Amino acid sequence: MNSFAILCVGVDLSVAALQTIIKVQQAINDAGDTADAVMKIVAEQACEATGAPGAVIELAEFGEMVYTTTAGSLSGTEGLRLAMSGSMSGECVRTGKILISTDTETDPRVDLEACRRVHARSMIVVPLVDGNRTQGVLKVICGEPDAFSDDDVLLLEHLAQFIAKALARANVMDAKAHAASVDPLTGLANRAAFLAALETMISSAAGTGNPVAVVVYIDLDGFKPINDVYGHAIGDEVLQAIGHRIAHTCRSDDLGARIGGDEFAVLLASSTVPPDPFGLRDRLVTVLQKDIHTSAGVVSVGASCGAAVVGGADLAEAVLARADAAMYADKRTRSEPRR
Repeated sequence: MNSFAILCVGVDLSVAALQTIIKVQQAINDAGDTADAVMKIVAEQACEATGAPGAVIELAEFGEMVYTTTAGSLSGTEGLRLAMSGSMSGECVRTGKILISTDTETDPRVDLEACRRVHARSMIVVPLVDGNRTQGVLKVICGEPDAFSDDDVLLLEHLAQFIAKALARANVMDAKAHAASVDPLTGLANRAAFLAALETMISSAAGTGNPVAVVVYIDLDGFKPINDVYGHAIGDEVLQAIGHRIAHTCRSDDLGARIGGDEFAVLLASSTVPPDPFGLRDRLVTVLQKDIHTSAGVVSVGASCGAAVVGGADLAEAVLARADAAMYADKRTRSEPRR
């Protein structure tokens, strides 16, 4: 017997419920324990074990409940959004308690219009709880009133634990992936994440021969003296301010990165509006050269920028090298005495 089933021994579950739990665990082991796989298996088994025509896993997102994984009669409704306020699912998330509606037509807690739309006359809503956090709900519905038993409630409570644990693991993995791809000082992407995004963009356009993006490479002028005079702590404040300015100057589809030291890059994605590297370069130079307020007072830096067009036959490192070379050409131009 698997570890989860052992935990259920002594709990007032029927033999059929225990068999369902073991079946779900085996299916998860076979399919892999990614959150998507777990949610799909549990939703399908929730329908089968309770006799419910439909099941859905709704995740809480910015004040709404989002239909994320569905089964049975609710298949195809993924992406449906309901306000948390005024819905039983929302109340379930707020309270962290199992909620049952024996007849939605007379139940003031439900969103009656939404229930009628999906033919939910009765339903069980179970919270997906991990620690002190409720991330969403597992819900089964039926078109008839008073369709579910206490055994159904108990079984769904145990099935919900599979989902909650899978979502918790996914959140941990997402956090680790985020930490591995982000420069901890500035919050921008790091070099590895920037190159990976650039490589993905190149691969998606391989063989087209058309420009797919532009890389802008930035090097700060006059940063080393700040570090030498004020120390690395003040230098870090300057880099954080520069990272913030880059992030807020770029478009939402662009990717800003700290390549290393005082060098940064921006990947301008192709869109319906062609990327304008020269316009962005000019905006960045203007913004980055503004005074920076630090703990040691006001300081300023300059910025040299170079750009490279990205094609479908390129290599990511080669593109970065071209942009770097263009940046140094710009730096030499800036350092030449004016006549």
